[in-house]
Amino acid sequence: MLAKSFKQECASFVENKINLLVLFIIPLFVVILLGVELSKGVITDIPIAVINYDNSSFSRQLVEKFDQNETFKVTSYPANEQELEKLMKNSKVRAGLIIPENFYNDIASLKSPTVLMVYDGSHLSITSTAKAKATEILLTYKAGAAISQLTGRLNMSYKEAYNIAQAFQFNNRVLYNSSKSFEFFLTPVLLAGYIQSAIALTATISVDQKIFYEEKMTRLCYASGKVLFYTLFGSLSMMICMILQIGLFNVPFKGNLMSLLILTIGLSFSVSAFCVMISSLIKNRMVCLVGGAVLFIPNSAMAGTTWPIISMPAGYQSFSRYMPFAHYANNIRDIYLKGTSLQQIIGDVSYLFAFGAIILILTELVMIIADREFEHKEVMDDDIQGNIHTGIPLDI
Repeated sequence: MLAKSFKQECASFVENKINLLVLFIIPLFVVILLGVELSKGVITDIPIAVINYDNSSFSRQLVEKFDQNETFKVTSYPANEQELEKLMKNSKVRAGLIIPENFYNDIASLKSPTVLMVYDGSHLSITSTAKAKATEILLTYKAGAAISQLTGRLNMSYKEAYNIAQAFQFNNRVLYNSSKSFEFFLTPVLLAGYIQSAIALTATISVDQKIFYEEKMTRLCYASGKVLFYTLFGSLSMMICMILQIGLFNVPFKGNLMSLLILTIGLSFSVSAFCVMISSLIKNRMVCLVGGAVLFIPNSAMAGTTWPIISMPAGYQSFSRYMPFAHYANNIRDIYLKGTSLQQIIGDVSYLFAFGAIILILTELVMIIADREFEHKEVMDDDIQGNIHTGIPLDI
């Protein structure tokens, strides 16, 4: 029955062009869209408004430094804070620089004036980038102003003034993604998240409910054939798209393809098994599709791909350990960027295969145990009420 079920699914897949579109064609477009969308890698040209109440040569040079930096683009010079807030509310600018009156004179008088940076908190990725770069620029100017005062007032040499102004120095070094590229950080997991959803949407409608009219033992390995099909074709789709992603958009890949393949097969197997179980339990295809979508489409966001699991509530952290994608997302990122080996992630790989195996065994038991009453009236897929199952599967 396994070979027969696999062949039937192959034939159905060829006939049903929607499944081919969902599992293979659209993922290729997703690769291109993500590659183009995130091609810059880092956020640049953040529109910033400047209120320069001082208008001294020193303050104008500070504004110029912001404008020359690739992170910012000075687009507006509002007259006051109210105009700045209006620009930010209308999303015309995402940051604001407010330089107080007598800024340079207060520096010369050692009054320590305050420069205010304002950020649009509605877009945190822009805000975090803008804040980091603005801090860097302002600290550089702050040190420069202190050195200027020390050399001018106390007749110090530049080196002496520099050593006082910079009491200590620090350097930053970012490993594995030194450019801090969002493309390298996001594209592998976003692509995998989509294909996981594609497997779910196709596998949840894979079981032909007429199988329950056959003898119990003839159903043995029917579900396994379906799971095998979607495991292989889901993994194939992922690997094609990831190789295209690496080759076409130069996403760094420091690991080896075998580790990537085995991890990907584990995810495809666990997702396929779970979705075939849904398809065997629930007769109505519309409900199956909704169930698969509800369970797996938000799953990629819930598994720590963008917001880290370590910052989630304790109860949710415990729950996330059971989600297959949580054992996949960060590992695939580590394979890409760190060159993580299969041995380092063997625990997560084992979980994916164990999860899929347990679900598949349960599904095979469902296929053997379940009975359905014979009905003369054929029920369409969009019949929300569905037929009556006796025992398992669920009556939906």
